Amino acid sequence: MFTIPDTEKNLKSKISSYKSALKREKSKFGWYNDGGGKRYLLFYLYFILNQPDKSEEYITWYEHEFKDDIGEPIQKLCWALMLYRLDKNTKAKLKLAELMLSNLYLVPKLLGRKIDKYDMWHFSNYQDPEYVEETPLEIVSNISENELSWMEENYDSLNFLKLRKKYVEIYKKLLHEDKLNERKKLTQESRKLLE
Repeated sequence: MFTIPDTEKNLKSKISSYKSALKREKSKFGWYNDGGGKRYLLFYLYFILNQPDKSEEYITWYEHEFKDDIGEPIQKLCWALMLYRLDKNTKAKLKLAELMLSNLYLVPKLLGRKIDKYDMWHFSNYQDPEYVEETPLEIVSNISENELSWMEENYDSLNFLKLRKKYVEIYKKLLHEDKLNERKKLTQESRKLLE
């Protein structure tokens, strides 16, 4: 189980340790063998550390090193809010939309809303409603009221509502579709939603 350090000094130490481990992996293998997800956990740590210049530096590095990485919802939550803190509102909103589609239950849970499971295909455990319970309390407690209001405003916006509706529609079809070609078309359609 991942434990989040409770002091700035220990946060910085954990960040340094994870970055060094990733650097060693790249040096040893020529690529990252990050089965433990250190690249995601670093988003958690930088979010809690709340030093915008360091957050921005990590985001830039991550985007360069992991161009095709699908990511995970809690990482996307931290990423969206770090971008928001950096006043990169367009990018923050896009990352929030990615978060919403990566787990339809996380944002409503953070906003204190009732969660009902969608009757649709969930392609990984990251998409399950149970996954939201894995959100570290240290992350939740570091989300400001202003940030929650921003999330709520976007989540309830017409654009986000349309996006969510279309996504659920596609994944409901995937739940009952057995033909490989049709499944492929539907998954391609879902990938294009954020373009």
